[in-house]
Amino acid sequence: MKHTFVATALFFILSLFGTEISAQRYQEGLIDKTIVLIGNDMIMLSDLENEVQMMSARGFTADRNVRCQILEEMLVSKLFLNQARIDSLDVNEANVENALNQRINEVMTQLGGEKQMEEYFNKPLYKLRQEWREMLTEQSLIQDMQRKVAG
Repeated sequence: MKHTFVATALFFILSLFGTEISAQRYQEGLIDKTIVLIGNDMIMLSDLENEVQMMSARGFTADRNVRCQILEEMLVSKLFLNQARIDSLDVNEANVENALNQRINEVMTQLGGEKQMEEYFNKPLYKLRQEWREMLTEQSLIQDMQRKVAG
């Protein structure tokens, strides 16, 4: 039932905003835009593309179906994150730092080092750490909320 609701909602969103998901290109490059707003959180086109890029770095093929699946997962996650913030759940910062270091080491190993990682993501390591720390903090809240709902 829940999966059917999410799939229907996703189809509806994609039907309404299908043209919004395809980015406009200008001579200066890609213009970022909000594709979904849930509570106070938004999913930006760049967030979706960053997840697709991470999957590509792990060896997965990125096509339109993968983007839809990633967007669906992001929507569900934002719903849990919104509820976790409402419930004022706390984050274990030590676990976040451990996960961050593990992820960075994994990506560096796959791509061949720090320089290759920075070139691949077109960002310096400190920026990647900052973005991924925020993402992992949110993931921790989401997982805690999922356990709370399931348990």
